Amino acid sequence: MHAALLHTHNLLRWVVLILGVLTIIKAVQGLSGARPYATTRRFTAMFMGSLHLQLLLGLLLYMNSPAVKAAMRDMEATMADSALRFIVAEHPVLMVVAAIVMTVGAIIAKNAANDAAKHRKALIFAGITMAIVLYGIPWSRPLFPGMT
Repeated sequence: MHAALLHTHNLLRWVVLILGVLTIIKAVQGLSGARPYATTRRFTAMFMGSLHLQLLLGLLLYMNSPAVKAAMRDMEATMADSALRFIVAEHPVLMVVAAIVMTVGAIIAKNAANDAAKHRKALIFAGITMAIVLYGIPWSRPLFPGMT
């Protein structure tokens, strides 16, 4: 089960990243206010949904990971090892924060006064979320698992 969760979680990162980029593109296109917010809202919802799915898979992976279980036995050593600390502590916290930021941002954007403001708020929150996600991804892992 662990291997399947790990591969799915690793592959889903690309869906999250692609949807994040598309959300940003759609929000930029709508900044003039000439485009209705509906399309950007769909991409915002898909980006947010993919983040939530990725977070759920990540939490399941976290609970089933032999590496995490081993790291939890000696937290002092885990926190001293920057690579292990990143996987056990920093990555999960950053991704929870990213999901929260995008969720709050989607709500704020949806409730903005007009379409231009909705696009602007969606752009800001999607941009912040993407920055957190890009920083929090363990890039040392295989980019396409199972293909090495």
